[in-house]
Amino acid sequence: MNKPLIACALLLAAAPVLAQSADDTRPPPPRWTYGVLAADRDAPYVGLDEGLLVVPLVRFEGERAYLRGLRGGWRLRETDTHELAVFAQVRTDGYDPDDSAFLAGMADRKFSLDLGIASAWTIDKVGVVEAAVSADALDRSGGYEAALSWNGLFRAGGFTFVPGVSAKWQSDDIIDYYYGVRAGEALPGRAAYRGEAAVTPDLSLLVQRKLGPRWTLFARASHAWLPTEISNSPIVGDDNPTSIFLGLGYSPE
Repeated sequence: MNKPLIACALLLAAAPVLAQSADDTRPPPPRWTYGVLAADRDAPYVGLDEGLLVVPLVRFEGERAYLRGLRGGWRLRETDTHELAVFAQVRTDGYDPDDSAFLAGMADRKFSLDLGIASAWTIDKVGVVEAAVSADALDRSGGYEAALSWNGLFRAGGFTFVPGVSAKWQSDDIIDYYYGVRAGEALPGRAAYRGEAAVTPDLSLLVQRKLGPRWTLFARASHAWLPTEISNSPIVGDDNPTSIFLGLGYSPE
């Protein structure tokens, strides 16, 4: 798996332009944001260490189209309190067995492209709630995913804080493809395993600080709890992966 591609996926939640709360009087977000991101992400697979990754940051917010990390979308409807959009998003799950001695003999589990639809509601004094469903457009796993997330927003001492909670349901096809062990891949100490549909919860916190009118410094930490349908796989070594990253964004407009 391409490591910069994995890190770029974090930009979906990390870019310093965020949904506004219903009572927020800030100006609309800039059309373009550029920058750099340093990410330290725990890989769930045994013996796989992704290390520190440094990648560019690019984000675009148009009247209809948007690019947020590895998700590109087109708004079908937008009001002050609701957004409905179709999207394409790169799925960065997977691994190259050459990156871990324990995974030797496993077939590649490749990234894919998901197509889906997302609906987001901005609720006064509550935050932004989004529901999304997507499917594997390249038929790598042939699976489906449904996700529900909440992001709040508050400010203190010149900082902006965005706590988040999410839960994603993944079909058995996705779990089995990325965490299963086929009969021909089984070895002593690596038994055959078939994954089943599961829900993965996640907590996150994004902190932003404006450095003048065009620069923004931000940091984000997230922590997931992998369900037993994933953690029981013999190729999974970390069932509580954490991601931490620091970034700097510039908005020319």
